[in-house]
Amino acid sequence: MKRFLAQWRQYFVFGAIFSFFLNLLGLTFPLYMLSLFDHVLQSRSVPTLVAVSIAAALAVITQGALDFIRSRLLVRASVAIDDTLSPDVLRTMLKQAAAPGSDQYAVGLRDVNTVRNFLTGTSIFAIFDMPWSPIYIALVFVLHPLLGWVGLSVAAVSIMLSILSDKVSRKPIEQANHLANAAQRLIGTAVQNSHAIQSMGMLPGVAEQWHKMNRLVVALQTRASKRAGLLQSIVKMLRQSIQMAMYGLGAYLAITNQASAGVMFASSVLMGKGLAPLDILISSLKNFIEARDAYHRLDKLFSAPPEPERMELPEPKGEVRAEAVSLAVGGRTLLHNVSFALAPGESMGLIGPSAAGKSTLAKVLLGIWPPSLGKVRLDGADIASWDSERLGPYLGYLPQDVELFAGTIADNIARLGPKDPDKIIDAAQKAGIHEMVLRMPKGYDTPIGPGGIALSGGQRQRIGLARAMYGNPKFIILDEPNASLDDEGEQALLRALAQLKEQGSTVILITHKASLLASVDKVLFLRDGQLLIFGPRDAVFQKLAEANMVRVQRVQ
Repeated sequence: MKRFLAQWRQYFVFGAIFSFFLNLLGLTFPLYMLSLFDHVLQSRSVPTLVAVSIAAALAVITQGALDFIRSRLLVRASVAIDDTLSPDVLRTMLKQAAAPGSDQYAVGLRDVNTVRNFLTGTSIFAIFDMPWSPIYIALVFVLHPLLGWVGLSVAAVSIMLSILSDKVSRKPIEQANHLANAAQRLIGTAVQNSHAIQSMGMLPGVAEQWHKMNRLVVALQTRASKRAGLLQSIVKMLRQSIQMAMYGLGAYLAITNQASAGVMFASSVLMGKGLAPLDILISSLKNFIEARDAYHRLDKLFSAPPEPERMELPEPKGEVRAEAVSLAVGGRTLLHNVSFALAPGESMGLIGPSAAGKSTLAKVLLGIWPPSLGKVRLDGADIASWDSERLGPYLGYLPQDVELFAGTIADNIARLGPKDPDKIIDAAQKAGIHEMVLRMPKGYDTPIGPGGIALSGGQRQRIGLARAMYGNPKFIILDEPNASLDDEGEQALLRALAQLKEQGSTVILITHKASLLASVDKVLFLRDGQLLIFGPRDAVFQKLAEANMVRVQRVQ
């Protein structure tokens, strides 16, 4: 975070400068009270009263203007923080979400909002004003030492209460935030699987699990609020008591001619201004803790050194090579020593039993998951050396579960980027959905997702296929592309595969459908994360048939 904060240092420097002059002008009222009681009332001079009042009014107006400018400055800083941090946080969140076995940092954008809201609230002003608290108390000593000692003792008690409030509230607030994030992730998972939950009667179980977590969150927040509320009540009582004590002691000093009436009022005002930042911090302790924790999480997020600038490589032709690729997550080996090569324009069927590692290998080949050992090369270059945003247009991927985004059909086909009508229509025609889209209410501008039309599984699959083929990528992986397709959709898929071969794209097809495998050049058989057979399609199928025949004979 420090490298990001350096970009906004000027905002906080100017905020501190404005705070200096604001607190300097904050002396206006106590000085005005001293002037009224010690000079104006003694001299009974109206011109002096007018002059002092005009000067005080000008100081107050200037103070108000500076306070407004400081507020606007910090609002601008918060907007700059959001604009700078949010894209990097979102990018990091998506990378972590895609990584195998990672602890997903799912509250990153919420942390940015927490920090931004803190910078536009009253707590940040209290932090700027805090250095002036000892100065105000020192001025009370100047007016009279007895008043100063009373103020200093109250300030010490307030600081101890603030520290105590932080200690007794921090742990339950942190636990509540942790549980609240877990409950939010549970709701997100439930929403993604709402159809399964509804159809299999899982709603009571999900609701009960969420209620248990939410009850704990509420209990922890209530415990923290009770503790903080007790301390806040003590602080309020202390503030009223100190006001009475200051006035009472000031009156005593005035009666015994040890101080003037102006000193009585001015010392009370100065003490109030000195203790105000502490009162604000204690009353907004929960927001302060949340902002501090959010800052630490963001700081941890950005603690890794930034990725170096990568040289832009030429457009790939589609030569794919896996060199002894292995992947282990949490002590479990998902892939082991997988090696193969595909020339540009070749197609390969990736087959194997369930949980063999086919989808895992697909993610490694596309650079989504970095291999633990070995290399994946695209046109001879390690795929990790490519910048993902520059490489993305040359890759196409159709996952098993196709998710479309809120927007139009054109937005989804164009990968939420700039929409090229020619490329969108070309991809739709290759996927065989051009006529289907034209029959929709607004054609390619038909909204889907929340508030849009509901699509069938086959329609989503075919739009996802068009998205994978958008821009004629050089390397495409289709994971179970026929999963939700009817006969018409499957025929369209076969035509799309033929067109991909004609345009020279390298294609990997994860399927067990014989009609689709008939279109590939090579086949790779994977089992338990290990490559067992790789070679030309017919040769692989012959070996598998022979191995199956031997297995049958052994059983017999």
